[in-house]
Order: sequence, then C-alpha cells, then structure tokens
Amino acid sequence: MATAAFQKILENLSGNKNVQNLLESFQKLSDEIKKKESELKGRFDQEKEDKIELAWKKYQEIVKVLSTSEAKLEKEVNSTISKIKKSADDLEKNIQAYKKKAIVQKTKLEKSLFKKQTTKKASSKKAAAKPAATTKKKATVKKAAVKKTTKKVSKKK
Repeated sequence: MATAAFQKILENLSGNKNVQNLLESFQKLSDEIKKKESELKGRFDQEKEDKIELAWKKYQEIVKVLSTSEAKLEKEVNSTISKIKKSADDLEKNIQAYKKKAIVQKTKLEKSLFKKQTTKKASSKKAAAKPAATTKKKATVKKAAVKKTTKKVSKKK
C-alpha cells in the first residue's frame, strides 16, 4: 500500500508544471556539473601531462649535462694521468742520469784517492828507500875505500 500511495504522490507531482520545471533545472544542473567535471578532468589531465612532460625534459637535460660533464671529467683525468706518467718517466730518466753521474764521480774520486794513497806509499817507500840506498852507496863507497886502502897497505908491505 505504501508503494501505491507513493506512486500516486509522484504522479501528482509529475503533473505539476512547477515540479517539472524544477526537475528540468536539476537535470540541467546535473548535465552542467558533469560537463564541468569532464572539462576539469581534461584540464587536470592535460596539466598533469604537461608537468610530466616538463619533468621528463628536465630529466633529459640533466642526464645530458651529466653525460657531458662525465666525459669532460674522464678526459681531464686521463690527461692528468698521462701528464703524471710522463713526469714519472722523466723523473726516472733524470734519476738514472744522476745515478750514472754519481757512479762516474765516485769512480773518479776512488781513483784519485787510490792514486794519492799509492803516491804517498810510493813516496814514503822511495823516501825510505833513498836514504837507505844513499847509506848503502856511502857504505859501499866506504867499503871500497877501505878495501883500496887495505890493498894499498898490503901492496906496500
């Protein structure tokens, strides 16, 4: 029964022009709201897409800048490494040259010291030998003189 009464009220209200105008207004408002909703959704979707695209472009730019920076850095590192290697090679060559010079200098010093030592030894031997030789000669000369005198003495007799 309640449903029959409810249907009767609806028929009475549907027949009323003001109620029909009100329902049409509600329908128009509902359609406008749906239209605005789809516009806003489209606009938000478009804005979202634009922001995503902008973010993607910025990301691509950053990646590009990082790649170029990385390449430059790698080039600088390689350049620096090659300079260091060249310097190390030059230093090693210089060290070898100085080592050879030091060895030559050491050899010269050793030779000069050896010569001085042998010269001192030889001169001291010669100095020691010369007086002995001189004394030998004098002694030999004296012996010879003594012999001569002995011979003379023996001849005289």
